[in-house]
Amino acid sequence: MSLLEVENLRFKYTDQELYNDLSFRLLVNEHVCLLGKNGCGKSTFMNIIAKNILPDSGKIEWMPNIKYGYLDQHLKIDQDMSIKDYLTDVFKDLFNKEKIMQEYYEKLATCPESDYEKYLNRALSIQEELEEAKFYQIESTLGNIINGLGINAIGIERNIKTLSGGQKAKVILGKLLLKNPDVLLMDEPTNFLDVSHIEWLTKFLNEFKGSFIVISHDLDFVKNISNVIYELDNKKLEKYKGNYDFYLKEQAIRKDHNEKAYVNQQKFIKQTQEFIDKNIVRATTSKQAQSRRKVLEKLDIIEKPEKDRHLNIHFKFSKNLSNEVLKVENLVIGYDKPILNNLNFLITGNKKVAIVGHNGIGKSTLLKTILGFISPLSGTIKLASSADINYFEQEHLFSNTETAVEYIRSFYPLMTDKEIRTALGCLGITGSLATKKLQELSGGEQAKVRLTLMTLKKCNLLVLDEPTNHLDKLAKKALYKAIEEFPGAVLFVSHDADFYEQFIDLTIKL
Repeated sequence: MSLLEVENLRFKYTDQELYNDLSFRLLVNEHVCLLGKNGCGKSTFMNIIAKNILPDSGKIEWMPNIKYGYLDQHLKIDQDMSIKDYLTDVFKDLFNKEKIMQEYYEKLATCPESDYEKYLNRALSIQEELEEAKFYQIESTLGNIINGLGINAIGIERNIKTLSGGQKAKVILGKLLLKNPDVLLMDEPTNFLDVSHIEWLTKFLNEFKGSFIVISHDLDFVKNISNVIYELDNKKLEKYKGNYDFYLKEQAIRKDHNEKAYVNQQKFIKQTQEFIDKNIVRATTSKQAQSRRKVLEKLDIIEKPEKDRHLNIHFKFSKNLSNEVLKVENLVIGYDKPILNNLNFLITGNKKVAIVGHNGIGKSTLLKTILGFISPLSGTIKLASSADINYFEQEHLFSNTETAVEYIRSFYPLMTDKEIRTALGCLGITGSLATKKLQELSGGEQAKVRLTLMTLKKCNLLVLDEPTNHLDKLAKKALYKAIEEFPGAVLFVSHDADFYEQFIDLTIKL
């Protein structure tokens, strides 16, 4: 049975058409992973089916009474409340019902005998509703999710406004899971999760009784949760009725078939058009030419298969570093109160160093303290005077109207449009993407714009805080090569161990 039907979907940003009569069906018990390159329209598609964006045309129809919950990759939360209040707000209606039920039970002690049965039946009716809604399992359900996602380690009494981006992501994901909708729609749910929490989420999704659609560039996660793969490519959605391994094999076969079909169709179009041009004005062959013209007009044109664009990331090296790059002694970091105490480590030479630890433990705060954005509570940081730092921060907010070209020019005002576009093009930000508002770009495209800026600066110390979040396979491959070939030092924070473990010389565990 279908839970969601999408037919003849069309949508475009300015001059870029994302979908061409796209169709999609979500069936009962389907665990779908939606794959595709950065910028192909995966997040936009999710927003359209979640009814946050209206398409240009097409039908999006959810079956009656189907509840769906949506987790956006651009997580936003500004509630001035505790984590506990934010999460338990999911059960507000049930708590209100419990309150009414208690009031009915209390009335039994004082009401006239004639009203006794009326109040008792009302109380029992509400109690049945609560039992059916598993109200009396709330503590267990809540405990499972806050422990599984590591929210308990944050402290559920903490105010949400004090949380890091990763911590907020966990809390928002936790609330979505507590809502227990029929269908989960999740865009990059693992971006801010540690390995153990990804494992928990994997188990949760595999045991989930409903259906879900997940966008993720974490291929191990995709392999472990999907029983259906949809790939968004060439403005169409291709369905693969199997797991990720089946998808890889079948995709290669279909790609070869589509390329041959496109070539053959182009040959047919060319030959037919040549016949029409030669014969349309001849009396003896005009009818044949007109007939072939009608054939061309009715032809379902195959989109030209997109070739994987080669991405080139290169970090410019400035000069050699002194041997002692960074020395940290008895360092205490935090804001109003300590987050991490008594940190001591030494980084020498052109080492590539990973800083690891549970989400929210203070990795980003440590980087910001080392770089001088946050003052240490105590202890010392000695950074080499010869260090030319190039920093990728985990979270970055662009202005409402700024484009990629304008963003780069704000740092390099003497660069021409051509020079800026050339730099952006190395990371796949080409054509209208370069002049589109940055807030309209996908998370992966935004990351590529920020990485472009980094390629323009000479440096000898790269400081990278979760740079692979949102990046597709091609971009990750290019970034890996750039880091591996960089002759300077690297300070790297990431939950993506598969990405960094091959080039890292030293690991600092917090």
